[in-house]
Amino acid sequence: MDLRRYRRFPVRFQSVLSGSSRNEWAGTIVDFSKGGCRIETNAQVYAGMQISLRLDIAGEVSPILIARAGIRWNRPNLVGVGFISVESPHREHLDQLLERLKRGANG
Repeated sequence: MDLRRYRRFPVRFQSVLSGSSRNEWAGTIVDFSKGGCRIETNAQVYAGMQISLRLDIAGEVSPILIARAGIRWNRPNLVGVGFISVESPHREHLDQLLERLKRGANG
């Protein structure tokens, strides 16, 4: 039984993680939900660290910016990220993207 709060979708989105000391790392989001994502990356991050996240989605005019996110766990080349705050209009953009993913998964 899966007790997750939000439905997850398998995706392949390019992303950039930014740390507090102006460090940036590239990554590929491999699963995505309203509350967070899993990213393939070689980022030097640790559980509890706060980052910002830019999602570059193919076919979209502008990226989605997650102002604050937290690293929930990390393994070699893989991190779990929870979204803390998403500011408008990025929140609306995120909701629209999730709606398209739901429609695609259901039909």
